[in-house]
This record gives sequence, structure tokens and C-alpha cells, in this order.
Amino acid sequence: MENENLKSDLTPRFKLIFSTVAALTVLALILNVLLAALGGDSEQMKAAAEACSTTYMMGFGAIVELFGGKVA
Repeated sequence: MENENLKSDLTPRFKLIFSTVAALTVLALILNVLLAALGGDSEQMKAAAEACSTTYMMGFGAIVELFGGKVA
């Protein structure tokens, strides 16, 4: 019975927001790995890698919060 209620709570708006956050998180993670593997030692590359790292950590936090908001 709970599964039926949970499934009905997943509105198209929630699905759109979740898929957008998930896609941006995965993209930031992939870019971070690529910058770490292929990047040089320049300050610009380090800054870009740090930005990607921060972005995927925030994205992971947002995913956890989205699920936490649906469960509560």
C-alpha cells in the first residue's frame, strides 16, 4: 500500500527536477575525472577541477535531499 502512495507522489515536475540534477551531477563528476586525468598543472585547470568537484558534491546532496523530502 505504501508503494502505491509513493509512486503517486512522483509528479512529472519532481521527475524533471530529479533527472536534471542527476544529469548535471554525473556530468560534473565525469568532467572532474577528465580534468584530473588529462589536465595540466595550470591554475585554470585546478580551478575548473575544483568547480566540478564542488558541483558534483552539491548535486549529490541535492539528490539526497530530494529523496529525503519524498520519504518524509
